[in-house]
Amino acid sequence: MGQAAGAAVTHKESGNGHCSVKQLSWGFSSMQGWRPRMEDSHFAMAHLGGDWADTAAFAVLDGHGGREVAFFCQHRLPSAIARHPRADPEAALRKAFEGMDELLCRPEEQSYLQSFTGATRNGNKMSDARRVGCTAVVCLVQSEQLIVANAGDSRAVLSREGFAVPLSEDHKPNLPTERDRILKAGGVVERQQIGKFTQHRVNGNLNLSRTIGDLDYKRNSALRMSEQMISSTPDVTYFQREASDDFILLACDGIWETMSSQDVVDFVNERLKKHAAAERPLSNIMEELLDHCLAPDLTASGGMGGDNMTALLVLLQPRCGLISGVQSTASHCSPRAAAWCSCH
Repeated sequence: MGQAAGAAVTHKESGNGHCSVKQLSWGFSSMQGWRPRMEDSHFAMAHLGGDWADTAAFAVLDGHGGREVAFFCQHRLPSAIARHPRADPEAALRKAFEGMDELLCRPEEQSYLQSFTGATRNGNKMSDARRVGCTAVVCLVQSEQLIVANAGDSRAVLSREGFAVPLSEDHKPNLPTERDRILKAGGVVERQQIGKFTQHRVNGNLNLSRTIGDLDYKRNSALRMSEQMISSTPDVTYFQREASDDFILLACDGIWETMSSQDVVDFVNERLKKHAAAERPLSNIMEELLDHCLAPDLTASGGMGGDNMTALLVLLQPRCGLISGVQSTASHCSPRAAAWCSCH
């Protein structure tokens, strides 16, 4: 899924946002880590617009094989969701996710996809959606409910009275339902032992079973998108909000391979108390989380803690002392990061 660089890149892109109307605050941070390229992306939007004006949207997109599809989805996925009627969020999310693959197949979209190429391999641009893809976990926040769509192994977790509530399920090839689909589509699931860790890979390559992109795995015209070897069809789940809900955290697998959901919830809650007293930005907590997950020595960790890392924290309760203004933190935030931390 990616080779390690000679040294970890610990520079971070971080930012914060706030929407007083919805009483939401958020902070994020991204770090390249030991990988030779940064392939993660995300978005944080106070509302989707149109029929979805009451809906905030947050997402983490974890790219592999290149960053192009993750960045493509960062720009295309929010508007794709908003184009569908709000009356049926599940259908809107599923059509939007599957619609990304349809767009990636169109010749007229190739120049746009190519615009996100930030590196070369053997002199060739890495913008071929047949072999480049991304996971996507999206959380829509409304006044009464959370709606989560997930394809891949990025994850969303809710802190409710300090307890971790899973909002998504990691899509791994060894899950029975995922394995059945892969086998029916003509694929194989290979078990690989890497040191003390076991991985399962589709056709010896992808260690996840649902993605956007990776079109080489989706070429069977006799199958629906939801039946392809690698599917872009997300699981969509509704959760009723409760007064005891503290925050949502969305992150790529670079976080979850080193910490459990409850460990992350505990980590964040402990620092929310400290940061409120010190009047520090939410993004600082995410930066601390990335540093905590980063392996100082990949050999000693068996490769764990060496991936790109992105984490996005969304507070569902106002907290005094925490800084969460519309402006992104100037010390670490690129123009790209600032542009996708929006409040209207």
